[in-house]
Amino acid sequence: MRRRRNQDANETLVEFLTRELPPRRREDVEHFARSIREAGDRYDRYDERRADWEKYSRRRARLRKLEELAADLASALCSLDILSHDDLASRTGPEKIDYLTGLLQLLNRHAGALERETQVRGKPTDHATERWILELADIFENAFSKPPSISGSGEDPAGRRGRFYRLLELGRPSRFARHGRLSPKHVQTLLKLRSRSGSFEDLGRLSQEIARGAKTRFTRMAK
Repeated sequence: MRRRRNQDANETLVEFLTRELPPRRREDVEHFARSIREAGDRYDRYDERRADWEKYSRRRARLRKLEELAADLASALCSLDILSHDDLASRTGPEKIDYLTGLLQLLNRHAGALERETQVRGKPTDHATERWILELADIFENAFSKPPSISGSGEDPAGRRGRFYRLLELGRPSRFARHGRLSPKHVQTLLKLRSRSGSFEDLGRLSQEIARGAKTRFTRMAK
């Protein structure tokens, strides 16, 4: 039953793309439909493990621990005495020690950045939904050669909210709630943030600063 429902949804999505895409992009219908399905699969994977990441204090604690462990191990490698360093290098190869040290420093820096960008207070952000919407926004812009937008309000029927909103409706992941969670106002807010940011990381930082405020913290290692 579920397989048949997914097949019907995919056929409806393909029909929509075939009808709405500019003529020069219609040969890419299957490519765009596959990209939309893959975005939905990622949503389902995140939603299935929601309990792992939704509690943001736990996420921040794990990232902080990773940052500290990477810093400690990189520091331990750098502080080896010359005999131990050369003996280890003779067994692993000196280039591998240098590579590992650099990788640990990179891991420390990015784990610290992610920890600082992670939500600090308030209602947990629905990252699964936001990432899915933003992925479909990228797909839409690539397919239609213009930024996504929606029109109307929450009281207007879905057909009056524009092609991007229709694409969201047709591309709903299998685990996505069928009613009540695709708020036009929320979608509009995300699209505005997207238009003001240069990257997904920038968007995450801006979203956190606007919604809940940022937490300042320095990493243990010097950049």
